[in-house]
Amino acid sequence: MSGQQTQEDLKEIAKQLSDAYYKILQHSTLSKQTILDSLSLLSKYSHDLPLSWFTNEFLDQLFVLKTKLEDTNGLLSIVTLLSAWLRLSKDNDHRQKLALDILESILRKDDTARLQKEAWIGWVALIGKGNHDARILEGMISVIERYGQKQSLELDAGLAHALAMTNTLNEFEIEPCQRLLNVYAKHASARGFDGARALMDALEHATDVRSQEKPQTRAEADLATLVQLVIDLEDKARLSALAGIVRVLQFNQGKNTKKVIKQREKAEKALMEQLSIALTSSPVCQDTLTYIASRCLLQVPEKELAHLPSADLLRVLVSSLLTSALAIQHQEPLSRLTNSKESVEEIKAFVDQPLFKQVGRISRTIAKIIQVVDIRQAEHIIDRLVGFSYNVFIDWDQFKISNIDADLYKQIEEHAWTFLKSVLFSFTVILKSIAVDIPNGQGLVEIPNAAQDTLSIFANLHFIAHHLGQGAGRQAYQDTLTNVVAYLLQPDHQCQLNRLLSSAFREYGQPLYTNDTTPAVELLSTVKQMRLLFFTDLLEQTVKSVDDATLEHQILPVIYPILKWKRVENKDLYESAHTVVISTFLAAKPVCSELSVAYADILIDNFPEPINLDQLRYGFTTMVKALCEIDDALAWFVVNRLIEKIHSLEMVRRAEHLTVLIDMLKPLSLGPFFPSILDEIRAQVQVQTPKMQLATLKIIFDTVSGPGISDMRRKQAVGWYLDLKRELKL
Repeated sequence: MSGQQTQEDLKEIAKQLSDAYYKILQHSTLSKQTILDSLSLLSKYSHDLPLSWFTNEFLDQLFVLKTKLEDTNGLLSIVTLLSAWLRLSKDNDHRQKLALDILESILRKDDTARLQKEAWIGWVALIGKGNHDARILEGMISVIERYGQKQSLELDAGLAHALAMTNTLNEFEIEPCQRLLNVYAKHASARGFDGARALMDALEHATDVRSQEKPQTRAEADLATLVQLVIDLEDKARLSALAGIVRVLQFNQGKNTKKVIKQREKAEKALMEQLSIALTSSPVCQDTLTYIASRCLLQVPEKELAHLPSADLLRVLVSSLLTSALAIQHQEPLSRLTNSKESVEEIKAFVDQPLFKQVGRISRTIAKIIQVVDIRQAEHIIDRLVGFSYNVFIDWDQFKISNIDADLYKQIEEHAWTFLKSVLFSFTVILKSIAVDIPNGQGLVEIPNAAQDTLSIFANLHFIAHHLGQGAGRQAYQDTLTNVVAYLLQPDHQCQLNRLLSSAFREYGQPLYTNDTTPAVELLSTVKQMRLLFFTDLLEQTVKSVDDATLEHQILPVIYPILKWKRVENKDLYESAHTVVISTFLAAKPVCSELSVAYADILIDNFPEPINLDQLRYGFTTMVKALCEIDDALAWFVVNRLIEKIHSLEMVRRAEHLTVLIDMLKPLSLGPFFPSILDEIRAQVQVQTPKMQLATLKIIFDTVSGPGISDMRRKQAVGWYLDLKRELKL
């Protein structure tokens, strides 16, 4: 819609509102339907009407019409307009009492829900204005006692507004405010998790408003009264209310004076005491405890945390994180996914739940308790994370296999990734507290198998990490992984690394009791390929410490089929497998002797697709260089495989392979076969066309004059090059 069109529409609406306004002022001459239509239009835009429209004359006409009209819709419009006026009004006006009388009569009757809602909004809007607070608070108590069991956002918001704005929050007039909070807290407690969260939110709002009042002395006095008001609540509701106060004071937007800090400390101490009671004896909802702990404990001083029953707290937090229907819930969302609109709505609703949105804070709270209070519980927690990660891995794999081509797959996947990202982030935070945050690596030392289990979890969830790539939160993941790998590379812990790799690669080995000769890795789904990729990436860094027998009999047989891929199904896995082999040569493993010839043939046979020239040159050069340090004869034998390939090609197709052969001058320059390769290259150049010879000589010159040639052989190589150039008369 154009700006001009919008402007014209606004002018038309303004004209209609103005006409409706004047019709109400002159309603005595109009039909009932005209009056109802005018009231309806004004109430529709009541939030946009200025205070100047609510003149004494207009309000008097509304009061008259309320008595005159016997129509529910008309009454609804009048109540909506009166509520709008009460929200806007600032001065004390005798008409406010008349409006309150109308609203009270509606609130005390069991009338339509919409009418009740508008009446409640208007009733609460006047709190803190004039001298009506005591009456308004008493009316709120009656309404909550009557309708409190009906979960209502309006009731919750009304209570929050009343606590924030009432002028009775002082020791002389506190009694109605105290009774209101007690009544609301009783009904909120009966609503379980939702009620506790609503009570906490209400106190957060009230504390936020009170802490920023002017002058500062009033803010301090009101905060002190509010804190004491909450401490005096019954036990069941006190915890949630205290959490609301503590949460705001931890991030106070007002001035942090000594008196404000004192109130925060007082509230925190009371919260810790109440939380301890709830954890050890009181039957408080697990999700409620988790929600409160995750929102408050991160900012609580460590000395206060030490007084909590940490084992009970961790048990509640971890159970809520992994089993609650409001959090991750045993990966239930994944196991139940189907190609249906119901699944789309279910997963969408699931990731929008309030406790699920706290998963990050829950994990950080668990991590903090482990780090600063009780590392002993970490072993049990890691065991649960390992099992959970396997379930997520398997369920997502099964869902993708069954639904990758489904019409609703993209919609489901969009919301599922929100869940999966939360799982990875959550687990990373907990594991980081053990592997990184506890000083001197003591977390990995004191918790049996922590390093192996961490790698197992990361392997199972690698499909998530790979999907996310580099981004926010990746550093924590990388730091954890780095510390764990460094720990396992220490001589005393390499046996743990070998057990992990042996177990992992056995899963991908060839089945012993079937006649199917298809390599197991050829049958892997994309999700399972990601798990294997994690272990091949790990091998790149650790192959030097891997047991020779494990490498030869369990790891390389899994990697060989990947190296031979003609159609690359997973580029990252393919490149990682090649890097593992290169790392094996660089580590001078005994298996290099057998591996070298097979790998040379793989490189040659897979060029130019899927291996390109740069990869062929790098792979051959690195392999031959490593072999030269082991066995010169073996290195020359491998080079001969390349020479045989060159001889088998037509002249016009030899150039790229010859470039690779020229690269071999560098690694062979230290050994006894240097003259042999010079002779072979000379023979190949001699049969080329003049244009090809010119290009080849340039490559040779760059090689013999550049780095990599042994200083002892450089003079020989340069002399050989000059002789060849003279011989060719170029």
